[in-house]
Amino acid sequence: MQGLILRRKEKHYEAQGAKIKVDYLTDHGQYHAAHWHNELEMIYLLNGNAKIVLDGQSIQLVQGEFIVIDAGRIFELQCKESFMQIRVHIDKEFLAARTGNLSGSGEVLNRRYACQRGDLRHEQLEPFLQTCELFRQLVPLYINEPDGYLLKTESIVLDILYHLVQDFSEQVPGSALPEISQDQKRIRNILEYIENHYRDPVSLADISREFGLSREYFSRLFHKNIGITLSEHLIRVRIAHFYHDLVTTDDPVMELLEKNGLTNYKQFSRTFKELYGYTPRALRKIIL
Repeated sequence: MQGLILRRKEKHYEAQGAKIKVDYLTDHGQYHAAHWHNELEMIYLLNGNAKIVLDGQSIQLVQGEFIVIDAGRIFELQCKESFMQIRVHIDKEFLAARTGNLSGSGEVLNRRYACQRGDLRHEQLEPFLQTCELFRQLVPLYINEPDGYLLKTESIVLDILYHLVQDFSEQVPGSALPEISQDQKRIRNILEYIENHYRDPVSLADISREFGLSREYFSRLFHKNIGITLSEHLIRVRIAHFYHDLVTTDDPVMELLEKNGLTNYKQFSRTFKELYGYTPRALRKIIL
């Protein structure tokens, strides 16, 4: 296991050559616009609550619960109030190499992972509670850092992964896994493009032309997959970056608005309060 990196209200661990990543986060609010990872992600909420939109489905995560988000799935995360959470990212190839099996015909079997409280079967309830307890065991390690805490952290995470494989995964042949559709590839590329150009005055016409699509088709495609319009998503991305600057610098609010491409102050104010529950200046007073 590698060393500990200490940042503002956050601790970050890496193990197995960065194939396992553990983050402890504490903040007064959080918003991540629709995005996706190549890694499997687990989110455990120590306190507070969160709203997660996963593949268009809204899920409420409450204190003491965790959720598994398989690699490649598009999701949005919002915490309006103060929270503490543990996030674990697992390299999918690392996990597959340690769980791979062969079918009778010699075909490699893959796994799909999913764990949402509302979808648990009766026999999964006890393993779910046991896994929650494992997450809770990470907390005193984070707070006290006893001798050997890095080794113990990795050990607990591996134990969590064992439960995940045993109780919250489905084994399927590689040939049965659905191909990523052309629309899914487009959406991933569009989200990446927006993340790289959010400071620019991006318009629907600009971005639809960038991807060789008509404005009408682009609008339908985006709303179907993300659940909101391009303009709504774009301002949320800009606000998420604005929030980071707001709580990590003492730069003037108006300067940060300009830096992050936020030109419609009325729309910004309304959306910021919807996402974080405060005005920017009130939130900065609480945090700083």
